[in-house]
Amino acid sequence: MKKLLVLIGFVFAFTLNAQETPKPDSKMEAGFEGMIGFSASDRIFALNVGGPSCKYRFSNTFKIGIGAFPSLFFFEDKVFPRMAFSPIIEHKKWLFIIPYYGYDSKDRMLWTVGLGYKF
Repeated sequence: MKKLLVLIGFVFAFTLNAQETPKPDSKMEAGFEGMIGFSASDRIFALNVGGPSCKYRFSNTFKIGIGAFPSLFFFEDKVFPRMAFSPIIEHKKWLFIIPYYGYDSKDRMLWTVGLGYKF
C-alpha cells in the first residue's frame, strides 16, 4: 500500500510539472506541443501531431527548438506509425518543421519538410 501511494505521488507530481506554463521571464520552454502538421519529400508524406518539445523563446511570437512528433508515415504505398524528430521554427501559431524518420531498408535517410499549426 505504501509503494502504491508513493507511485501515485510521483505520477501526480510529474503531471503537475508537465502542465506548468513557462514564467514570463523564462526563455526556455519544455512540454507537450498541441499541433498538427503535414510534411512531404519526393517519396514520403507524413501527418505529424504534437509531442514533447524544448524551445528557446526569442520574442513572444518567435521560438526555435527541437521536438518529437508521432506521425502517420506514407512510404512505398504503405501507411504505418513512426516517430519523427525535428528542428522547429515557430512564428505565432505556425511551425516550420523538418522531421527525420531514420533510415529505410536501403540505408537512405528519411527526411521531410513541412508546416504545422499550433492550437
